[in-house]
Amino acid sequence: MDDNGVRITLDSLLAGDPDVMDRDELAGFVLQLGRVRSWCAAAEVRVSRRTRQLAAEGRSEPAAALLSDNGRCSSKDAHTASERETICGVMPSFEDALASGGISAGHVDALAAATRNLNDQLLAEFIACEADLLTDAGSQRVEVFERGCRDLARHIAAQAQANSDVDELDQQRKNSTVRKWTDKLTGMHKTLLSLDPVRDTELWTAVNAKLASLRQADNNGTSFDQLQVEAFLATVTPITVTPTTTTTTTTTGDAVSRVPQVGVLIDYQTICDGLHANSICELDNGIPIPVSTVRRLCCDANVFPVVLAGDGEVLDVGQSVRTATAAQRKALRAMHRTCAHPGCRTVVDDCKMHHIEFFRNGGRTSVDNMLPLCERHHHLVHEGGWQLTMTSGRVATWRRPDGTIWHTEPTVNRQPSRRTEPVEQHQPTLC
Repeated sequence: MDDNGVRITLDSLLAGDPDVMDRDELAGFVLQLGRVRSWCAAAEVRVSRRTRQLAAEGRSEPAAALLSDNGRCSSKDAHTASERETICGVMPSFEDALASGGISAGHVDALAAATRNLNDQLLAEFIACEADLLTDAGSQRVEVFERGCRDLARHIAAQAQANSDVDELDQQRKNSTVRKWTDKLTGMHKTLLSLDPVRDTELWTAVNAKLASLRQADNNGTSFDQLQVEAFLATVTPITVTPTTTTTTTTTGDAVSRVPQVGVLIDYQTICDGLHANSICELDNGIPIPVSTVRRLCCDANVFPVVLAGDGEVLDVGQSVRTATAAQRKALRAMHRTCAHPGCRTVVDDCKMHHIEFFRNGGRTSVDNMLPLCERHHHLVHEGGWQLTMTSGRVATWRRPDGTIWHTEPTVNRQPSRRTEPVEQHQPTLC
């Protein structure tokens, strides 16, 4: 926006009264707020640039300090704003788009995060994709764009150094720590466990399996937080079974007897030939891991091939089973990282498998009739009056209780290509 556009937008905001607006008026009001926020972020970029010039001449403090002291923001937010100036300096089209309200500050922050550890040569390769990245930023939500930037940086680094992702995982393993302390105010004993992605997934797979068992057995209405604590303790604490006969049995509990299950999604070309432009190699929750690590895990693992849109395992079990089978969940997990609601980050393993055509209305328990939904958004569809439909291409349409279309987009968010992410139809979110 130019200065005149900013004035017009501000006048419109000042004249508006959210307390009496309907939903569509509120959506327009929020859209205008977003444009002003983007313009303010672009102005902060200019402030950071000028402050840096003055600081070099000894006429000002660093930009982050000035923004923190005079902008009434935290040191972290001030540092983030200063980082935006750096990325806008090498990718100036993003500064222009930010000033015009075409993108948000979060899109620029995603660029900064993705390029933070790239050397000059790798950064130059990343910058060469500026035009494509700007197109993506203009049509994608921040979290989708953030993932695309991360994947692009990862691919560039992998091309330059075959073992770069392995080195990162090894360093994360070396940096894993356990800290224990006591809060002197509350007397609570605290443990901070920092783990690399693979071992963290192994641990929480075991904890979540124990948690599911406890939730089924609990008849006392124990809170979820307390059940999670019990599940964690049951996973890591040895259990001694008291003998009931002359035979004494000692066991180390589920944590030892059960082999942790780690779900990994990887395409055939990547596991055979290594990373390529459209690789997918990540844990169930979307965290990327090295190809070599996957190959190691495959030496002692059950490998389930999932062929999407092709011949493979029979996944349609019709009306005979209401709950999604393990095979169906694997297929759905191969297509979806998270809840199918736009912007929701709840991972698939914490979701319900929702029947698009309700089971009670004759809906089949088949992959093409199911989508993962978290508890909140599952409730919206069943009890909240929202309507959810899906085409054969897994394009979902959400309708508000009054029947008007709120959002339409493809739901598959584990597609390897950066150029196939959906275009968002509306800005509002229910999360």
